[in-house]
Amino acid sequence: MLRGWYKPLGVVLGGILCIQLSAFAAEKETNKSSEPAKKTTEASSKKEASVSKEKEAAPAKQEDDSNKVLATVNGENISQKDVNQMLSRFGNQIPDEQLPAITRQILDGLITQKLIMQFIRDSKIEVSQAEIEKELNKAREEIKSNPGLEGKTLEQVLETHGSSIDNLKSDIVISLSLEKHLGKDIDDKKIKAYFDENKAAYDGTEMRASHILVDTREMKADAELAQALEKIKKIKAEVDSGKDFAEVAKQYSDCPSKDKGGDLSFFKRKGQMVEPFAAAAFALKVGQVSEPVKTPFGYHIIKVTEIKNGTAVKFDDVKQNIKQNMMEEKAQVLIRQLLEKAKIDVKI
Repeated sequence: MLRGWYKPLGVVLGGILCIQLSAFAAEKETNKSSEPAKKTTEASSKKEASVSKEKEAAPAKQEDDSNKVLATVNGENISQKDVNQMLSRFGNQIPDEQLPAITRQILDGLITQKLIMQFIRDSKIEVSQAEIEKELNKAREEIKSNPGLEGKTLEQVLETHGSSIDNLKSDIVISLSLEKHLGKDIDDKKIKAYFDENKAAYDGTEMRASHILVDTREMKADAELAQALEKIKKIKAEVDSGKDFAEVAKQYSDCPSKDKGGDLSFFKRKGQMVEPFAAAAFALKVGQVSEPVKTPFGYHIIKVTEIKNGTAVKFDDVKQNIKQNMMEEKAQVLIRQLLEKAKIDVKI
C-alpha cells in the first residue's frame, strides 16, 4: 500500500512473497468469518493452556537464537533476528507447514537487499535528507487521501503493518539510490522506443494461458537442474506429438493449476506474472506452445488459449510508467550480476 513511490525495490524484493502472505491472510479471514461461534470446552481450555505454556517458554529460546547467523553476504551477516523481524510483520498469518519455505524466501529477499545496500555504498550514491522528506510527505498525503485511514498518522499505519518510520526511511534511501543509478541513461528516445516495442503492456491487452511447471525451487545441484530441464523437454515432446495439453498438465505439472489443466486465466503483460513467463507468453499466438521457459519457480511450457486485445493508448499518458518498468528490468539485471559476483554462504 505504501510502496508506490519507490516501486523498483518493491518489485525486486516483494514479488511472490507478498502475494503468498496476502493469500494466507485472506484465507485466514475467510475461515474466521465462516466458523460458527463455539463455547469453550474443557479440551480447548487444555489446549489453550498448553499453548500458553509454550509461549511462556518461547521468548528465552527466541532470544537465544536471535543472534544465529543464517547467511553471510560478502562477509556481512544476516541473522535470525533479521528474519524474525520480517516474520513478525505477518503475525500468525503463515500456516506452520509453510513457515520453512516462507522463511527461506524472506532470507533470499534479505540477501538481495544486502547486496543492493553494498552496491549503493560501494558506488557512493547519496540521497539527501530533503529527498527523503519529500517521499515521506508523499506517503503522508496518500494516507490523508485514503478514506479508510482517516485520522491515522504515517507512523500509526506503519506500526499496524509491523514496520516503522526508520524502516520506511531505509527503504526510501535504497529505492531513490537505485532510481538515480538505473535511470541516469534513460531518455525520452529510449522510452518511446520501448513503448513502440511493448504496446501490449500498456494498452490493456490480456492473455489467457495454460502452463506446465517442473518446480526447481528446492534444487541446488547442477545435476538436479539438468534432469528438470530434460523432464520439461520430454513433456514438450509429448505435447508436440499431439497429446492434449490439459491432460499432460494434469499428469506432470507441479503447479496447483494442473487441476484445471494448467489454466492460469487472463493476465496482463506487466505486474501479474514474473517477467520471463510474461514475455514468453505474449510472444505467442493463440494455440501456440512455447519452448521451455526458465523462471524463479522452475521450467515451464506455456500455451496461449485466448487473447483480449486492448485499446489505443497515448504515449504521454504512460510515459512515466514505461520509465518505471525500464528501471525495474534494469534492476533485475543488476541483481543477477551482483548475485553472480557475490560470495554468499547460506547456513540453513
